[in-house]
Amino acid sequence: MKYIDTHCHIKHTLKKGAKMSELIARAKKANVIAIIDSPVYIEDYSEAIALHRKYANFIFTTLGLPPARYHELDVDLAIKKIHKYAKDQQIVGIGEVGLDYYWVKDQKTRENQHKVFSRFVSLANELKLPLIIHSRDAEANTLPILEKVNNNIDVVMHSFAASPEIALECADRGYYISIPTAVTNRKKHRKLAKKIPLESLVIETDSPYLSPLANKKRNEPAYVPYAAKEIAKIKELSEEEVARVTTQNAINLFQLPLREKS
Repeated sequence: MKYIDTHCHIKHTLKKGAKMSELIARAKKANVIAIIDSPVYIEDYSEAIALHRKYANFIFTTLGLPPARYHELDVDLAIKKIHKYAKDQQIVGIGEVGLDYYWVKDQKTRENQHKVFSRFVSLANELKLPLIIHSRDAEANTLPILEKVNNNIDVVMHSFAASPEIALECADRGYYISIPTAVTNRKKHRKLAKKIPLESLVIETDSPYLSPLANKKRNEPAYVPYAAKEIAKIKELSEEEVARVTTQNAINLFQLPLREKS
């Protein structure tokens, strides 16, 4: 069985005490064949690209900004850098980007989020790159903005925790739903894992967050098999089937230069 961690934050994981060489070794030992690193701060972009170059065909990069902090950050600079790295074929997606109403209550700041998010949607259309969506308590506005995405652009709802009805609407649109390793202990993710067709799922760690283990505060890519194992239990499928389908979905989503091998 092979796995792909479709969303993690390597720099933050290293800050929590992990060492890079050991992080990679543990992931490979766990049969992880690719990691999607998703830095969300401009100052981290170049370091993430350097990791991708060092670990080519194992670490891949997406670039985004945290929606709750759009108003504090240089959006123009982020878009300029994303454009450059995309033209140099150094990234496989844009994100995470989206809307966050959990942390942002002010209406003017929310309206600014809408404008910035719309710019990222336009950028994805221009660059023909998939979008990694952070949507927290904001689906009523996230989904209408996503209607502007061109039909040939893939979308993944990262660590999604909306209602099953909204998630099914996303799946009907052709979006992928990403189930994190915290599916082992969070009811919202378990409900989605049960309701959403396997053909619409990918898996992630969101490390260093959302650990599947109660005794481990720091998550990491090596733990992504826990998500596949739990989804298999919930859906009453084999872990092999879940691993195979979610891995191929990830390859298709990000157009990775890999072949899933059972």
